[in-house]
Amino acid sequence: MPSKPRASKYISLNVLNDLGSRSARRRFIWTFIILAAVTAISYWSASLLEPENTWSNFIRSVSSNLFSAALTVLVVYGAYIYFIREDIERPEIETLRPGDISDEIKELPEDTAFYFLWARSATYFRAETLQRLSDNARKARKTIDVTILLPDPQIKNLSEVYEDIVGILGENDGKDKLFKNAVATSAACALAAANNRNLKVRVCLSSFIPSFRIDMSDRGAILTEDDKSLYALKFSRQSQFFEMFRSMIISEVELSRTVDLSAYQWKRHRVGDEDIPVEALLSFGFPEDRVREYREEIFSIIKPKDHRYK
Repeated sequence: MPSKPRASKYISLNVLNDLGSRSARRRFIWTFIILAAVTAISYWSASLLEPENTWSNFIRSVSSNLFSAALTVLVVYGAYIYFIREDIERPEIETLRPGDISDEIKELPEDTAFYFLWARSATYFRAETLQRLSDNARKARKTIDVTILLPDPQIKNLSEVYEDIVGILGENDGKDKLFKNAVATSAACALAAANNRNLKVRVCLSSFIPSFRIDMSDRGAILTEDDKSLYALKFSRQSQFFEMFRSMIISEVELSRTVDLSAYQWKRHRVGDEDIPVEALLSFGFPEDRVREYREEIFSIIKPKDHRYK
């Protein structure tokens, strides 16, 4: 008789996974390192007092015990991480602590043949992920197919909804942010693809605005929300939900319009160049009056310096 599927196969329920979390691991280790350092300093300071001093003996006794305990915990936990933790099979679905999301997203572009992003602004993608994909494609000398799915900024209702969302998040620092980000993302992708023959990039504009963000590669998929203080979900490549999201993205891409990234010779330029003409941005087919109005702002965010996963 076949055994019933365990919940832990699909989602992490093991308390030990909390100490396997990278952010929790850092806090745990540094807490005991600081404790060990403080007790060592206390023991040394007490040793400078008179040997017969009652307080001196008490402080040295307590300090030595606490130091030994902290050192023991660090050694045991270090052994657990080194010999056991990495061999534990990761569940098909993991909950990611807010502090772990950045580390996990940084690993997605590694050793992959494709990358999907379904988001609204793609700010973090332009700031970090696109460069990692380009570097990995060049280093491995293999083609990486990248597909970016963003809301169509020329659909008025989507722009209005986006403005409401960023306002709620307290990020309302200008109008037409959806438009600016769409053009900036197109420019960043065109630059990257033109200067790396192993990077094939497609930017698609959808008639749907997601309330989530999905990053997906051969290494798995990560589903995040707007609030960076919230947990995320990571789906392994073997998960049925991975294929569900993959099929959903592919279907939405087929229903979306594609931005022409090859209508201008972007190979002449690099990110950060100040001599990129406005005609380069106009080649994407966005309304000319709005592109000219926001030209400087768009160029400044092609590779943004600020993002939520620092």
